[in-house]
Amino acid sequence: MGVPDRTRIPAFRVAVLGIITITVYGSWYYSYGVLLDPIIEDTGWGEALLASAFGASSLIAGFGSLAGGWLLDRIGSRISFALAALLGGALFLVAADAESALMFSVAGALGGGVFASLGFYHVTQTSAVRISPGAENRAIAILTIWGAFASAIFIPVAAWLVNTVDWRTALRVLTMSAVVALLLGSATVDTKTGLGGSRAQVIGDVKSALRQARVRRFLVSQGLAGIGVSTILVYQVPAMTSAGLALGVASFWAGFRGFAQLGGRLPLMPMVARLGVANSLKLAYAAISVGALALAFAGNVLVAAFYAVVAGFGIGAVSPLVGMHSKEVFGERSLGTAMGLVSMVFLVVGAFGPAIAGWLAESTGSRAIPVAVSAIITLAASLLIRSADSF
Repeated sequence: MGVPDRTRIPAFRVAVLGIITITVYGSWYYSYGVLLDPIIEDTGWGEALLASAFGASSLIAGFGSLAGGWLLDRIGSRISFALAALLGGALFLVAADAESALMFSVAGALGGGVFASLGFYHVTQTSAVRISPGAENRAIAILTIWGAFASAIFIPVAAWLVNTVDWRTALRVLTMSAVVALLLGSATVDTKTGLGGSRAQVIGDVKSALRQARVRRFLVSQGLAGIGVSTILVYQVPAMTSAGLALGVASFWAGFRGFAQLGGRLPLMPMVARLGVANSLKLAYAAISVGALALAFAGNVLVAAFYAVVAGFGIGAVSPLVGMHSKEVFGERSLGTAMGLVSMVFLVVGAFGPAIAGWLAESTGSRAIPVAVSAIITLAASLLIRSADSF
């Protein structure tokens, strides 16, 4: 018998994970910025409360992602995806029918938290690693190429839906797209392979990694990046429309920013080979910072295009690089739990970004100010990343 090809990637199952990534991120995380103004115009609900609902979903997702990663390590992907579809889908349908800002905010925050905890990259990247032995980094890179289409597809689709029907119908359609993808993943992708360690082994692996200064700096950088990126994603369309662009034009460039993420993912492996994972991650965060600064003043097509290309490169490169860096510093045995921890820091700390941004926007009457602040915070995240031989 010949030697098995350990570098082959199960293309169909990685594609399913990619579709899950596209729909779970796209249906709420990327589309909410498009829904924000139509919700305010239709209901009169306050912007600060609605922005806080997004932040609250990130907060719930942050704590839930640690549980989601541990669940993946212990019992596999089938239950994770099924729970996300059934529970998250039900909560979003409640939000779509809500007649009060409080009901919408609670149901939306819980729904977004469930989707993120059980379907974000800490779950799909770990699943891709475990079904692709011998080709783990390639599997992450290919998965995140799929993921790059999330905002490119969902931001324009969300804009078309709210202009064609209404925000409630739009939210229902967006939700069901993710539910279908998650159920497909539950039926076709099974990571219950025994690769995860025992509870004691997983906890020991994570504790050992946390003793390293570069790992602690990595986690702090994730918190700062979470504040910056969550603010950018919620306010990218509102910031451009406030600066003078029409909703359709702003949605196009926000969606193109998602497509431009391919610019950070297609050349990823050569970039990592030349610069290393840590330095590539520093470069990606610096690019997001520059792009965010442009977004603060994106009142014309040229500046909006610059934002889309530069921030797209940075955000596109960050997602796989965080997975690769986590694999380097935590190891594969505890990868689900470890990436859950990384995701928790990113989302929990990042949850404060939209809430603070909403308050700043209402207090100052300017959406450019919170976006500019997010650029400074993301630059600080870049400065904290260290390579393996740094102290």
